[in-house]
Amino acid sequence: FTFHTQHHHTKKLVVEPVFSSFLCSLDSIWGSPIMVSSTSPKGTSLLLKVYKQFASPKWDLPYILCLLVLETVLSLAIVKYVSYTEIDWEAYMQEVSMWQDGELDYTKIYGGTGPLVYPAGFLYMYAFFKWLTGGGTNVLLGQYLFCGLYVLNQAVVLSICNMIARNLVESQWAKSKSKESGKTSLKLCNVIWSWRVAMGMMCLSKRIHSIFVLRLFNDGPCMLFFYISCLLFAKTFWRTGCAVFSLAVSIKMNVLLFAPGLLLLLLQSSENIAETVICLGICAGIQLILGAPFLLSYPVSYIRKAFEFDRVFFYKWTVNWKFLPEDIFVAKPLSLILLSLHLGALALFALKWIKACKKETGKIIFLGNKLSPIYVVQTLFISNFIGVVFARTLHYQFYSWYFHALPVLLWLTRLPIAMKVVLIFMVEYGFNVFPATPFSSAVLQIAHVSSIIAIWRTDVPAVIQTPCLKQL
Repeated sequence: FTFHTQHHHTKKLVVEPVFSSFLCSLDSIWGSPIMVSSTSPKGTSLLLKVYKQFASPKWDLPYILCLLVLETVLSLAIVKYVSYTEIDWEAYMQEVSMWQDGELDYTKIYGGTGPLVYPAGFLYMYAFFKWLTGGGTNVLLGQYLFCGLYVLNQAVVLSICNMIARNLVESQWAKSKSKESGKTSLKLCNVIWSWRVAMGMMCLSKRIHSIFVLRLFNDGPCMLFFYISCLLFAKTFWRTGCAVFSLAVSIKMNVLLFAPGLLLLLLQSSENIAETVICLGICAGIQLILGAPFLLSYPVSYIRKAFEFDRVFFYKWTVNWKFLPEDIFVAKPLSLILLSLHLGALALFALKWIKACKKETGKIIFLGNKLSPIYVVQTLFISNFIGVVFARTLHYQFYSWYFHALPVLLWLTRLPIAMKVVLIFMVEYGFNVFPATPFSSAVLQIAHVSSIIAIWRTDVPAVIQTPCLKQL
């Protein structure tokens, strides 16, 4: 758009549209810049001023609080107006009861859905939930409890996103060669608003709300502990982060998908091998302490069941491979192929990360400097997402393993914002079709593969944290 001044001349300034991060990316979607005059009408100037003003750091917390209030209201409304669905809660309570009755052999602890397959931290957590809910009978109270856990999870995730957005602004300001502060400042505002769109999208998943407040799965609390550890890692509290990370593993072992990325980060953030060993020792020590009653009584039984790597999944529950015939799904070759692809993808990304680190710092490990928050978060999220893409199977509750990470990973790519949104909705669609169909599984896997390719084509973020250079 071109606006003319009172002096009948036109001065064009290329900017992205205001007041909408989607519109901010129209030029990248359609390849045509949006033209606004530097002396635009008062209305446009006012909108631009408001747009820039609300992108300042002082509005970060109010924006997050608004989202959390909306999430609280929505979650409570879901509990009130949507029927609770019993899937695993009763089985969880049965497993806890058997343990409380004195059973320590994991092969003999079971519930209505089968044997216990979660580490000891799960039993301790759900024993607490059982006590709070009157022996597990007051399910409604349990739902309200999970509403609180969900909102807390959202608070942690939104804090991570906001931290990444602010670090991106700082790094882009540092790299900017433009002396025209108005243009540069507007571009930085666009970054903030774009990430606020991503944060808003993290509050819109029907399936994630269901996993937390209608199903009461242990995946929710497990991921809450992980995201807390992720936030601690990003703030360079490595030892505390490892303790919380190990607590997450003790609730459900899927968190181990983040372990390859965490190992690389520990090696790079430490000054020497001793610090890495201490952090790994914290992770292992907590597992030994929590599992001690079972390890001292039936160690083989505990290790085999709590960390059941050879677990057999049922074809009828798979969300990601329904387009395959059942005989291929259960065949051993498919497992071996997926495992090989998983390990190969991890190796490729690790090599890319190591080369970037070598180029930036001259070293591969033991950097002894603060790693940038973006580098830390992206490394962890990619490690987990690779495991998801090549997973032997995905059940509906597994969506919580990576739903909040996917917008972060996509927003760090060079994809147009419209494509990022499409990919997220494709994944959401795949997890909202019940039962899964060949078409829904195909849509989900196309989104997965497209996302991992886009992530691969993205530059490795700065390894070392830079000082704060710019506040909008």
